[in-house]
Amino acid sequence: MALVARILMGVTSVLMVAYMVLICSLVMIGNYDEIWELADFPPQDFAPSSIGIALGLFFAVVVVGGLLMTFWQSHLLLKLGRTHLFRALAHRLRLCGVGLTLMWVGLYAFMNLVPLTLSMGRVAPDLMDIEWSPFEIETVFLVLAAVMVALSETLTRAAEIEDENNQFL
Repeated sequence: MALVARILMGVTSVLMVAYMVLICSLVMIGNYDEIWELADFPPQDFAPSSIGIALGLFFAVVVVGGLLMTFWQSHLLLKLGRTHLFRALAHRLRLCGVGLTLMWVGLYAFMNLVPLTLSMGRVAPDLMDIEWSPFEIETVFLVLAAVMVALSETLTRAAEIEDENNQFL
């Protein structure tokens, strides 16, 4: 099962990085149709603002970086196996939580802030369907991050208790 999880993490990572490289290459050659599609706008006859493109690429890097960080820490968690190294488990879970939080922040900014900066007042307001809703599916990443951080704190406390018990033996 761990092998299947590692394969899925690897394939997903490669596909996300390849898609990001594709978007960057389309921006470099001046084809902006995919960018308008990502922003849920119909194709426009003008180029998106450069600050919107820069913010979009930055938050895409944040999302992919958070995803890769989470996947790498999950790989290292699977590598620990059945050993009861509470401190190592706590550290890996904490970093998984940080990666998921980065992913949530990047996705939330990418979906809400980037479309506004791409158009910069040039798209008709009726075409801009941007809503603020903190309870979307991406919120699951934030909840999982909080659970992982809480578990890491519990495992840190378990390591402290184990150290205290070992002193008496």
